[in-house]
Amino acid sequence: MVGVFQNASAQAALQAAQALSGGDTQGGPNTVLRIIIEHMVYPVTLDVLQQIFSRVGKVLKIVTFTKNNSFQALIQYPDVVTAQAAKLQLDGQNIYNSCCTLRIEYSKLPSLNVKYNNDKSRDYTNPSLPTGDPTLDSSAFILGGGTPGMLSPFGLHGLAPGLAGGFPAGMGEAASAAAGAGRSVPFAGMVPGGLPGASMGMTGRLPGHPMTGSVLLVSNLDEEMASPEALFTLFGVYGDVQRVKILFNKKDNALVQMLEPHQASVALSHLDKVKVWGRQIRVMPSKHQTVQMPKDGQPDAGLTKDFTNSSLHRFKKPGSKNYQNIYPPSATLHLSNIPPHVTEQDIRQAFEVASFDVKAFKFFP
Repeated sequence: MVGVFQNASAQAALQAAQALSGGDTQGGPNTVLRIIIEHMVYPVTLDVLQQIFSRVGKVLKIVTFTKNNSFQALIQYPDVVTAQAAKLQLDGQNIYNSCCTLRIEYSKLPSLNVKYNNDKSRDYTNPSLPTGDPTLDSSAFILGGGTPGMLSPFGLHGLAPGLAGGFPAGMGEAASAAAGAGRSVPFAGMVPGGLPGASMGMTGRLPGHPMTGSVLLVSNLDEEMASPEALFTLFGVYGDVQRVKILFNKKDNALVQMLEPHQASVALSHLDKVKVWGRQIRVMPSKHQTVQMPKDGQPDAGLTKDFTNSSLHRFKKPGSKNYQNIYPPSATLHLSNIPPHVTEQDIRQAFEVASFDVKAFKFFP
């Protein structure tokens, strides 16, 4: 069996050398895999990739970068057999339900020489490497033979500084049209705190770094209009809100606890700097890990509410169509569950009673 492995490695080395000299756009079986994340709705970090690909075998090195606004990575295994197994097992799978699809091919590069250990590149065989420049330009790693400049076709200069976690720059609203096209095969338990994914139109308001907690701080609210119920409804479009607390001594500020960090990240990316009740609210990660309920007998004036058991959570059912309908706030609402006897006039009147002016209305066949 050892002889078979050695022959396979020799054959892979020959194929990699042939690929480097030209020919196909990708190499043959190789220890280095090239991963492209399609329909990337949620941030995918280097650590997430390491955890996923380590389930197949030991990961030696990872480098992440962007090309044509798509998040990509190079991952090196110790041998061709493990790399082949990873490609067979993981190609076409989704990190989250209906999104973040892994497309895997063999790289032309026979090995990676990583210079820095940071959130863009990692050499697990050499933990003493410096962190270097976190924006990671194309000089951060080179081909294993020591030849610089070999990786220019991978577009490493396209990295967006400041988007830690490798979120690709410039993901536009076209993502919503493309997302969900891949196989819906979620990796159960693959990522701690992982959630079923969502197909959503991104607006460019991406978090400066991936959320590690589930609590958001919301500021510049209208004190007269803000209530736990109103914030539950607003943030509930982007995740299942567990608790809301309006600060007693600063009622234009509130804490909103989502079910898990990815939902908090989605809410932040869609609601930060959006006008609510005529004021541009600010949404940012909170230092608090949970929203504390008031102790028994402690006056709260109804400013803190627990919605854990609410029947209005949109995402409690795995595979729900709600996962495919997350978009930025807009002036157009989609209404569903309308009883057959309700007419357009009934609906218009309901909105007018609530002081909303309906500009246009359309029933779907």
